Amino acid sequence: MITLTSNMSGNFSLKNANEEEITGASSRDYDGYTPFDLICSSLSVCMAIGIDSVIKRDSLDIKEYSIEVTPRKAEDSPSRIEHFSVAVQFADEVEEKTKKKLITIAKRACTIGNTIEQGAKVEIVSQ
Repeated sequence: MITLTSNMSGNFSLKNANEEEITGASSRDYDGYTPFDLICSSLSVCMAIGIDSVIKRDSLDIKEYSIEVTPRKAEDSPSRIEHFSVAVQFADEVEEKTKKKLITIAKRACTIGNTIEQGAKVEIVSQ
């Protein structure tokens, strides 16, 4: 669960169940993560969890990699992101076969990516 608190300043306090806090921002005019940043961060972390699990399980000699997620906003209505480009860059020499395996398994296991691709119902209630 994430709890957002707003004080109408353009920034938002976001706390998770462990009470860890980050700052959300309504736009790039404010410090913090925008909604685009947060969804891209979620997708990249989700992919990284899958990649890390395969690296550990298979005892692969991969010390570092990066994931860059670039969203493309739809030009028509409703307002939404219509495409995510996910680029995985390995710092070490990794065989193409291994790269493909890591990415395939991570994509299949990524709950965030699967939710984006399959869609999810959003239920909003007032309390």
